[in-house]
Amino acid sequence: MRLRDIANVQSGYLSRGKIEVAAGGSHYLLQAKDVDADRLTYRRDTVVRFNPELSRKDWILQKEDIVFMARGARNFAVLLGDIPESLLAAACFFIIRVSNEKTLPNYLWWYLTQSPVEDYLHRESGRGVHMPVVRRAVLENMEIPVPPLETQQKIVALDTLMRTEQRLLTMMAAKRKELANAVCLKAALTIRKQ
Repeated sequence: MRLRDIANVQSGYLSRGKIEVAAGGSHYLLQAKDVDADRLTYRRDTVVRFNPELSRKDWILQKEDIVFMARGARNFAVLLGDIPESLLAAACFFIIRVSNEKTLPNYLWWYLTQSPVEDYLHRESGRGVHMPVVRRAVLENMEIPVPPLETQQKIVALDTLMRTEQRLLTMMAAKRKELANAVCLKAALTIRKQ
Protein backbone atom coordinates (compact mmCIF):
# COMPACT_ATOMS: atom_id res chain seq x y z
CA MET A 1 0.00 0.00 0.00
CA ARG A 2 1.07 3.57 -0.46
CA LEU A 3 1.40 5.80 2.59
CA ARG A 4 -1.54 7.93 1.40
CA ASP A 5 -3.76 4.79 1.55
CA ILE A 6 -3.13 4.23 5.26
CA ALA A 7 -2.43 7.71 6.63
CA ASN A 8 -3.14 11.39 6.14
CA VAL A 9 -0.12 13.62 5.60
CA GLN A 10 -0.18 17.31 6.47
CA SER A 11 2.47 20.04 6.48
CA GLY A 12 3.47 21.56 9.79
CA TYR A 13 2.60 25.06 10.92
CA LEU A 14 4.00 27.73 8.63
CA SER A 15 4.57 31.01 10.44
CA ARG A 16 4.24 34.25 8.51
CA GLY A 17 7.12 35.69 10.49
CA LYS A 18 9.41 35.00 13.40
CA ILE A 19 7.87 32.91 16.18
CA GLU A 20 7.27 35.24 19.11
CA VAL A 21 7.52 33.26 22.34
CA ALA A 22 4.73 34.12 24.79
CA ALA A 23 4.73 32.69 28.32
CA GLY A 24 0.93 32.56 28.33
CA GLY A 25 0.58 31.57 24.68
CA SER A 26 -2.43 29.58 23.51
CA HIS A 27 -0.35 26.90 21.72
CA TYR A 28 2.96 25.05 21.92
CA LEU A 29 5.32 24.58 18.99
CA LEU A 30 7.46 21.49 18.37
CA GLN A 31 10.56 22.58 16.46
CA ALA A 32 13.59 20.74 15.06
CA LYS A 33 15.61 21.66 18.16
CA ASP A 34 13.12 19.75 20.33
CA VAL A 35 13.76 16.37 18.73
CA ASP A 36 16.65 13.94 19.12
CA ALA A 37 17.36 12.47 15.68
CA ASP A 38 19.56 9.72 17.12
CA ARG A 39 17.08 8.46 19.70
CA LEU A 40 13.99 9.37 17.63
CA THR A 41 12.44 11.11 20.62
CA TYR A 42 11.36 14.61 21.54
CA ARG A 43 11.66 16.78 24.63
CA ARG A 44 8.39 18.04 25.98
CA ASP A 45 10.14 20.50 28.31
CA THR A 46 11.78 22.50 25.49
CA VAL A 47 8.73 23.31 23.34
CA VAL A 48 7.82 27.00 23.35
CA ARG A 49 4.44 28.65 23.89
CA PHE A 50 3.20 31.19 21.38
CA ASN A 51 0.06 32.67 19.85
CA PRO A 52 -0.24 31.40 16.27
CA GLU A 53 -2.34 32.77 13.45
CA LEU A 54 -4.10 29.49 12.68
CA SER A 55 -5.70 28.50 9.40
CA ARG A 56 -8.12 25.65 8.68
CA LYS A 57 -5.18 23.63 7.38
CA ASP A 58 -3.28 23.57 10.68
CA TRP A 59 -3.43 20.36 12.70
CA ILE A 60 -3.19 20.20 16.45
CA LEU A 61 -0.96 17.21 17.17
CA GLN A 62 -2.42 14.11 18.78
CA LYS A 63 -0.96 11.16 20.63
CA GLU A 64 0.34 8.58 18.10
CA ASP A 65 0.84 11.16 15.35
CA ILE A 66 4.18 10.82 13.62
CA VAL A 67 6.25 13.90 12.86
CA PHE A 68 8.57 13.42 9.91
CA MET A 69 11.56 15.70 9.36
CA ALA A 70 11.21 16.74 5.73
CA ARG A 71 14.15 19.13 5.43
CA GLY A 72 17.86 18.59 5.63
CA ALA A 73 20.31 15.83 4.80
CA ARG A 74 18.84 13.49 7.41
CA ASN A 75 15.17 12.55 7.41
CA PHE A 76 13.71 10.82 10.45
CA ALA A 77 10.39 10.16 12.12
CA VAL A 78 9.29 10.59 15.73
CA LEU A 79 6.20 8.95 17.22
CA LEU A 80 4.40 11.26 19.64
CA GLY A 81 3.34 9.97 23.03
CA ASP A 82 2.81 12.27 26.00
CA ILE A 83 2.35 15.73 24.50
CA PRO A 84 0.97 19.01 25.83
CA GLU A 85 -2.44 20.20 24.65
CA SER A 86 -2.57 22.52 21.64
CA LEU A 87 0.79 21.40 20.22
CA LEU A 88 1.67 22.31 16.64
CA ALA A 89 4.58 20.98 14.59
CA ALA A 90 6.85 23.47 12.80
CA ALA A 91 6.90 23.68 9.01
CA CYS A 92 10.06 21.55 8.79
CA PHE A 93 7.89 18.53 9.66
CA PHE A 94 5.16 16.58 7.94
CA ILE A 95 2.50 15.24 10.30
CA ILE A 96 1.48 11.67 9.54
CA ARG A 97 -1.77 10.46 11.11
CA VAL A 98 -2.82 6.84 10.57
CA SER A 99 -6.28 6.64 9.02
CA ASN A 100 -6.53 2.88 8.52
CA GLU A 101 -7.62 0.63 11.42
CA LYS A 102 -5.46 -2.17 9.97
CA THR A 103 -2.25 -0.22 10.56
CA LEU A 104 -0.71 0.44 13.97
CA PRO A 105 0.87 3.90 14.37
CA ASN A 106 3.85 2.27 16.18
CA TYR A 107 4.37 -0.12 13.28
CA LEU A 108 4.21 2.67 10.69
CA TRP A 109 6.69 4.71 12.73
CA TRP A 110 9.00 1.70 12.96
CA TYR A 111 8.85 1.18 9.19
CA LEU A 112 9.55 4.86 8.50
CA THR A 113 12.83 4.48 10.42
CA GLN A 114 14.08 1.57 8.30
CA SER A 115 16.67 1.53 5.48
CA PRO A 116 14.19 0.93 2.59
CA VAL A 117 12.58 4.28 3.43
CA GLU A 118 15.96 6.00 3.55
CA ASP A 119 16.89 4.47 0.17
CA TYR A 120 13.55 5.52 -1.36
CA LEU A 121 13.87 9.10 -0.13
CA HIS A 122 17.45 9.28 -1.32
CA ARG A 123 16.34 8.23 -4.82
CA GLU A 124 13.20 10.35 -5.03
CA SER A 125 14.05 13.55 -3.17
CA GLY A 126 16.02 16.54 -4.34
CA ARG A 127 19.58 15.59 -3.43
CA GLY A 128 22.56 17.64 -4.43
CA VAL A 129 20.81 20.86 -3.50
CA HIS A 130 21.84 23.09 -0.62
CA MET A 131 18.91 22.07 1.61
CA PRO A 132 17.34 18.76 0.51
CA VAL A 133 13.57 18.69 0.97
CA VAL A 134 11.21 15.72 0.82
CA ARG A 135 8.14 16.69 -1.15
CA ARG A 136 4.75 15.70 0.20
CA ALA A 137 3.87 13.74 -2.96
CA VAL A 138 7.07 11.71 -2.63
CA LEU A 139 6.21 10.84 0.98
CA GLU A 140 2.58 10.01 0.19
CA ASN A 141 3.58 7.74 -2.72
CA MET A 142 5.99 5.67 -0.63
CA GLU A 143 5.15 1.95 -0.61
CA ILE A 144 4.46 0.64 2.91
CA PRO A 145 4.17 -3.10 3.53
CA VAL A 146 1.21 -3.71 5.87
CA PRO A 147 1.30 -7.20 7.40
CA PRO A 148 -1.55 -8.52 9.58
CA LEU A 149 -2.06 -6.71 12.91
CA GLU A 150 -0.63 -9.63 14.87
CA THR A 151 2.62 -9.43 12.90
CA GLN A 152 2.72 -5.64 13.34
CA GLN A 153 2.32 -6.08 17.12
CA LYS A 154 5.21 -8.57 17.21
CA ILE A 155 7.45 -6.23 15.21
CA VAL A 156 6.62 -3.33 17.55
CA ALA A 157 7.25 -5.50 20.64
CA LEU A 158 10.62 -6.69 19.31
CA ASP A 159 11.63 -3.15 18.35
CA THR A 160 10.69 -1.92 21.84
CA LEU A 161 12.84 -4.63 23.43
CA MET A 162 15.79 -3.78 21.17
CA ARG A 163 15.54 -0.07 22.01
CA THR A 164 15.35 -0.88 25.72
CA GLU A 165 18.39 -3.16 25.41
CA GLN A 166 20.32 -0.44 23.57
CA ARG A 167 19.47 2.14 26.22
CA LEU A 168 20.56 -0.24 29.01
CA LEU A 169 23.80 -1.11 27.21
CA THR A 170 24.57 2.59 26.81
CA MET A 171 23.93 3.17 30.52
CA MET A 172 26.04 0.15 31.44
CA ALA A 173 28.94 1.36 29.26
CA ALA A 174 28.80 4.78 30.96
CA LYS A 175 28.84 3.16 34.42
CA ARG A 176 31.74 0.89 33.38
CA LYS A 177 33.72 3.91 32.18
CA GLU A 178 32.96 5.76 35.42
CA LEU A 179 34.12 2.77 37.49
CA ALA A 180 37.31 2.28 35.42
CA ASN A 181 38.16 5.98 35.73
CA ALA A 182 37.58 5.87 39.50
CA VAL A 183 39.89 2.84 39.87
CA CYS A 184 42.58 4.47 37.71
CA LEU A 185 42.31 7.76 39.57
CA LYS A 186 42.57 5.99 42.92
CA ALA A 187 45.66 4.12 41.70
CA ALA A 188 47.24 7.35 40.45
CA LEU A 189 46.59 9.16 43.73
CA THR A 190 47.89 6.21 45.78
CA ILE A 191 51.19 6.21 43.87
CA ARG A 192 51.55 9.97 44.31
CA LYS A 193 51.25 9.64 48.11
CA GLN A 194 54.11 7.08 48.30
